[in-house]
Amino acid sequence: MSGGKPSPGVGVFRVLDRPLRIAEVTAAAIGGAAMLIAMVMTSADALLRYGFNAPISFNYHVTEKYLMVSMIALPLAWGFRTGGYIRITMLFGIVPRGTRDLILRVGLVASGTYIGVMAWLTARHWYETYVNGDVIMGVIDWPVSWSWIWVPIGLTLLAARLFLTAIGPAADLHADPENEGHIA
Repeated sequence: MSGGKPSPGVGVFRVLDRPLRIAEVTAAAIGGAAMLIAMVMTSADALLRYGFNAPISFNYHVTEKYLMVSMIALPLAWGFRTGGYIRITMLFGIVPRGTRDLILRVGLVASGTYIGVMAWLTARHWYETYVNGDVIMGVIDWPVSWSWIWVPIGLTLLAARLFLTAIGPAADLHADPENEGHIA
């Protein structure tokens, strides 16, 4: 911002941004740890399966139902905050900056609302499976609820980040100009 009064919402942004960043980094670290555990378990399973004909019987269920869900859902907000998203900006060059900021803020609020509803619905589903004691039967009965818990947590963090970005400084609305427009 250049001089003058700070825009409304910047104070709220500053108060809420720090704890949300801590939660995002923590969730992303848990997602990264889940990825590491999945890689180690899958490698160990392959070694035991083909080397000793003794596979880890629960590897598939743990990796697919718990670890993969957490490694995808938990880092969503961190990924958005650090620029890990796709943005189509071909018309932004001809739209005035104020209008562009308004369009981005409205889009963030709409996206945050949609993701928030998804977080609510997945939390409700998690609660139902938890209360019902739903399990996936196999060699070990796996509780369904603990595979679902990661989704509402990740979506709630993402919705919070979207809403917070919508009220935050205008500079946070725009992608890094160095990477803007590059095709990967």
